[in-house]
Amino acid sequence: MKDGIVLFYNMGGILYPVALTQEQQQILEMTASLFSPITIVKDKPLGKVINLLEKKG
Repeated sequence: MKDGIVLFYNMGGILYPVALTQEQQQILEMTASLFSPITIVKDKPLGKVINLLEKKG
């Protein structure tokens, strides 16, 4: 997986990944570029990335 912006939803103090269409992902990336450079807090990782769309079955 390539590095990039992702979107999470906070529900009851638990983070859930938000599924985006390709068009929505492009809009999110364009919006995020307005805040460039983005500060990444590298000493506070949330976990390992998995692609939920590939984890069927």
